[in-house]
Parts: sequence; structure tokens; C-alpha cells
Amino acid sequence: MSRTIIRLIGETDIVDIDPASHDGGAHPKLMGLDADDRVNLLGHWLDQDRGEALQDDPDFKSAMTAIGSQLAADQPGNGVNFVVITILREKWPVGSKADFQAKADRVGAAHTYLVHCCDAAHLDDLDDDAARKQSETTQLIMSVPRYRRMRKQYANSSAVQTLIRQHS
Repeated sequence: MSRTIIRLIGETDIVDIDPASHDGGAHPKLMGLDADDRVNLLGHWLDQDRGEALQDDPDFKSAMTAIGSQLAADQPGNGVNFVVITILREKWPVGSKADFQAKADRVGAAHTYLVHCCDAAHLDDLDDDAARKQSETTQLIMSVPRYRRMRKQYANSSAVQTLIRQHS
């Protein structure tokens, strides 16, 4: 079986996971959480510099892998072995803040998050850091039109706002 890397990009942290390390079973940290709750939990973990510390904890890394693997499950096969997924802060519209706060509170997060799977790629050498970084950049730039269309759904503090400005 060929190796795959999923790069999870949050507001402040980037974590690479290997979906082959996830057995497909339920993870104890994720029990009782629906898909939106899992995205918000993963977004919370990848925000405020939490991800770097949490990725070193096998239990958290396993939970991140379970969520990331599920998010990337719809990516086409055909030799794809590198997937970039962004999990970025959602804007809370005036008048709806209580609803959004309730969603965030369910997982102990300060924000809710929007997830986007970029167009996946095939890399000849997954161990080549420069090639992974170049592919990440390419996948993000290819996603800028989508981010631009959805600009108002992302928080003003979201890193995606800078990406949009840089490529407008």
C-alpha cells in the first residue's frame, strides 16, 4: 500500500498525519461528537499554538489522525498521496453569536471552524520537505478563488484573510 500524508493547517499550527496509522475505529476523545463538533475540536487544537504540543501526545495525535482521515476520505485515489486540509476560524454574524458560541462550547473551543480539503496531489518523494512545502503552497493558491468567494464566512482574524490579500 502506498503511503499518504494529510497536512492539517489550522490558524497557527500545521500537523502532518498518516491516515494508515488510523484503524478506522472510534476514538475515545471523539465519542458522542458529530462531524461539526470534530471539525471545531480539531480547529481548536490547531489554533493558539496548541497543535505543536498536542501532536507529540500519541492520544491527541491519534484523535487528529481519526478526524483528518475522515475529512480526507472523499479525496480521489489515482496516485494522490499528499492532501492539504485547512481548518480556519469562522465568522460569527451579529445576532447569531449565541448559537455559534454554543457550538464552540460543546468542545471547549473559543471559535467555530470551517474546513476545506484542497485539491490533492501526487508527490514522487513524500520525504522531500521542499516538495511537500511547494505542493502545500500550490494547493493553497489553487484554493484562493474559493476562499475569496467565501471571504465573509471566515473570521476577520483568520489567516485566510492574509492569504486572500496576498493573492488578489
